[in-house]
Amino acid sequence: MTIVGFTIACVAFGIAAPSFFTMANMRAIELSSSVLLIASIGATFVILMGSIDLSIGAIASFCGMLVARMAPDLGLWSIPVACFVGLVFGLINGLVYVYLRIPSILVTLGTATTLSGAVLFISDGRSLTVSSPAVIDLAQAALINLVPNAVLISMMIFVVAVFVGDRTRFGRMTLAIGSDEQTAALIGVRVNTIKVQAFALSGLLGGFAGALLAARLGSATVTMGGYMTLDTITAVVVGGTAITGGMGNVRLTVIGVLFITTLSNGMNILALPPYLQTIIQGIVILLAVLLNTKRAGAEDVK
Repeated sequence: MTIVGFTIACVAFGIAAPSFFTMANMRAIELSSSVLLIASIGATFVILMGSIDLSIGAIASFCGMLVARMAPDLGLWSIPVACFVGLVFGLINGLVYVYLRIPSILVTLGTATTLSGAVLFISDGRSLTVSSPAVIDLAQAALINLVPNAVLISMMIFVVAVFVGDRTRFGRMTLAIGSDEQTAALIGVRVNTIKVQAFALSGLLGGFAGALLAARLGSATVTMGGYMTLDTITAVVVGGTAITGGMGNVRLTVIGVLFITTLSNGMNILALPPYLQTIIQGIVILLAVLLNTKRAGAEDVK
């Protein structure tokens, strides 16, 4: 269904706006999709377990701002530092969720709120320029002709994520936990460990997405990653992964990312009012959740 919707959207935007199919616009869609895909991959493993991560956008904003502040002194090393910080926040989310038994939606909402204040503190409420050419080239340059580095990096992460999801115990167990957590525990799955690992991965990739976004834009703003919170969940669910967990994979997520990015890009080209864009995105989410819930079966709703 998502592929059909994606095709219809492309045809409609192409007819309504001749500039939609230009090389410049296709490149813009590629770059936007690359950052969102990285963040959405992390969100996929969390949602596969039947949990949710509302802190991805705040982690991305915080880590992107860290890169802007550290780039003059650390250069490219600011990227792994930002990723490590994202990993730490994801790890905290997982530990609090698992061992204090607080619902993931509340834990990650608290983390998001805290980081929203922290990013204001480290930036003094100002936008910061990324002044390291090496950092900027990481996203904007192209090792392969016509393929920006940001796109190449996201594809590499996607390939690794597909392997992890299909071929590793971690990937298989996230599905098992989402399908039936009690049964998974009975067959020997270390449920708590897998949950913590999934949130740590989400934080790591959220941090890297924020760092890459800062490099792509050449600057960092307080709210630069704010859109990722809603868009990652939307991309995962629209792609076909059940919001209730236990059904889906990373391959579906890339389809959802392309659909959401194309939809947003097309609406911007048509100059639709922001409120109308939000309404349309909300309708898309509701339809995707409805279809996925029906496919998963009413008994699986959590």
